[in-house]
Amino acid sequence: MQPARQASSSTVPGIIETLSAGFEHLNRVLWVTVIPIAVDLLLWLGPQVTAEPVIARLARWYEGIARSYTAMVGESVDAATVDQARQAITELEAKAGHFDLLSLLVVNIASVPSILPSASPMAPTIQIGTVEALVGIIVGAQLLGILIGCLYLGIMGQQIRDGRVELPVLGRKVLGYWLNIVGFLLLVIGISVGISIPVGLAMGVAQLIMPGAGAVLLQVVSAVAEIGAILLLIYLFFLVDAIVLSEVGPVRAALNSARVVASNFWPTLGFIALIYVITLGMQVIWTALSGTLLGTAVAIVGNAYIASGLTAASLLYYQTRAARLALANGVPERSDRP
Repeated sequence: MQPARQASSSTVPGIIETLSAGFEHLNRVLWVTVIPIAVDLLLWLGPQVTAEPVIARLARWYEGIARSYTAMVGESVDAATVDQARQAITELEAKAGHFDLLSLLVVNIASVPSILPSASPMAPTIQIGTVEALVGIIVGAQLLGILIGCLYLGIMGQQIRDGRVELPVLGRKVLGYWLNIVGFLLLVIGISVGISIPVGLAMGVAQLIMPGAGAVLLQVVSAVAEIGAILLLIYLFFLVDAIVLSEVGPVRAALNSARVVASNFWPTLGFIALIYVITLGMQVIWTALSGTLLGTAVAIVGNAYIASGLTAASLLYYQTRAARLALANGVPERSDRP
C-alpha cells in the first residue's frame, strides 16, 4: 500500500480501516517501539528525581497568600473555595515526595507512549532542594521529552507519508519539528498570560466591589474557560500530526488541524473517543500487570506496540482527511511546506 496514492483519493478509509492501516505501517517500522520502551525502562529502573522540600516550601507560601486573601476579603469569601484550596495544598504536600520529575519526559504535547511505571524499589532517589533547580529540571525534561517525541513521531510520519524511513533526511528535520512545537507552546503561553491578567484583575476588582456579582462572574468565566479548553483539545488534536506530516509552522498546523476536524467533526469525534477508550482500557490492563517484574516488562512492551499503532492511525487519519480537503480546494496537500 502506497500512502501517497491513498491520500490523494477523493475517498478516505473509515475509522476501523484507519486503525488497521496504522498497525500495518507500524509493522513496517517495528523498531520504532524501541524509543517508548527505552523511555519506560528509564522511568522504571533509573533514578527517581523528586522535589519534596521545594514543594513543601511552595505549599506553605501559597497557604500564607490564601490566608492573607481571606483576611482581606473577610466574610464574603467562599468557604468552599477556601476548603478546596487547603485540600489541594495538603494533597500536593503528600504527593510531592512520590512524584518523579523524569515522568515529565512523557507528559507533553509530543510525548512518546508510556505506562508511567512506578520506580523500582532499588532505584536511587535524587532530591531537588532549590526552586531554580526544580524549574530547570521541569523545563529541561519538557524540552527533551518533546525532542524525543519529535524523533519518534518523525519516524512514524515519514513511513506514512513517504512509505519509507530515511534517517539522514529525518535527522535534518527533527529539530524543525521541535522548534515548531516549542514555538506553539510559547505562543499559547503568551496568549494565555495576555488574557488571564486583565480577566483576573477584572474579577478581583468585581469580587472586592460586588462580592455576589464577582462570584457569579467567576463561575461564568470558569465555565467558558472549561468549554473553550475542551473545544481546543478537539480542534487541535492533530496539531503535532500536521507539524510532522505537512511540515508547516505552528500557526498553519493549528489551522490545518482545525480544518480537518471541522470538515469531519462527528467522525473525528468518534475517532478521538475510540482512541481514548482503547488507551484507557489498555492502561487498566497494564496497571494490573505491573504488580510483578515480568508483568511490568510485558506491560512496557505491549503498550509500546499498541500505543504506537494508535499513534500511526492518528497520523494516517490526519493525512487522508487533509489530502481530501486540499483536493477539494484544488490545492496539493503539501504545497504549504516551506
